Amino acid sequence: MYDTNLKRHSCGERDHVEPDVIAESVVEQRVSHFLMGLAIMGTMTGPLLVVLHIMPRSIFAGVFFIVGWGSIESNGILKRLIWLVREPRFIQPTDPLLTIRRSKVGLYIFWQALGVLSSVAISQTIAAIGFPVLIIALIPLRWKLLPKMFTIKELTVLDALTADNEVVLASLGGKPEMPEQKSDDPYDEVEKGRPTEGIRQRVSNIH
Repeated sequence: MYDTNLKRHSCGERDHVEPDVIAESVVEQRVSHFLMGLAIMGTMTGPLLVVLHIMPRSIFAGVFFIVGWGSIESNGILKRLIWLVREPRFIQPTDPLLTIRRSKVGLYIFWQALGVLSSVAISQTIAAIGFPVLIIALIPLRWKLLPKMFTIKELTVLDALTADNEVVLASLGGKPEMPEQKSDDPYDEVEKGRPTEGIRQRVSNIH
């Protein structure tokens, strides 16, 4: 159960209103998951398999195409590639990517594509058994190498948390502290800046 309140923040000449969602209680039930399990088992029974067999394959192909296209549209690599080739007049002025150099966006896409292509390539060879090792090897790449190539501001925009809801983060023990946020050099902190304030300042300037 959630309770939503509105918070008003003063941002220059205009006020900014944002929702504040508070989790008041959790209602746990297993009925829906139990019914889903029964439905999955039902699809493996003889009578239903006979019915599915007489359905045209084009129907299933259309369903899989729609589902697959939905995943393609939400793909981060494709979205940023489209952003790079899109005309500036079609880009929203509040887009956070506008606060980053286009060359840095392209460099981040390169590392993303390299990880995907490496994973696909190894899965097509006899070394496919080492696929989990490759995935684990991407962790130090993000943890050690990328913070040296991108600033805090750039990584905050390009590699934002997938789970950013406060309730979800609380269930995970709090918001994780990324390596690029652990800097002991005061000059480095001033040079990189705090990304959220930088983005808000740019947005307020536009208004």
